[in-house]
Amino acid sequence: MNPNFLFDPLYDELVTNTSELIVFFTRHFFIELVLPLSIFTAVMLTLFVDWSWIPISSVEKGEGDTLEDLKKNYMNDF
Repeated sequence: MNPNFLFDPLYDELVTNTSELIVFFTRHFFIELVLPLSIFTAVMLTLFVDWSWIPISSVEKGEGDTLEDLKKNYMNDF
């Protein structure tokens, strides 16, 4: 085996020089770490931030469940 290259079987990539290695690590860093963490953070902020400070009309309040009710129902499922 030639130690002068790096092969990633998941993406079928062959890295043979330093510039390709930098691109390889940067791409994997964002795809496998930054993107999932940002999606997770967005979901957690949506669930746990108190959104009741946003004014809505009385008509909209009467049409369905409030966000607090949805959060309580969702958290009770676990």
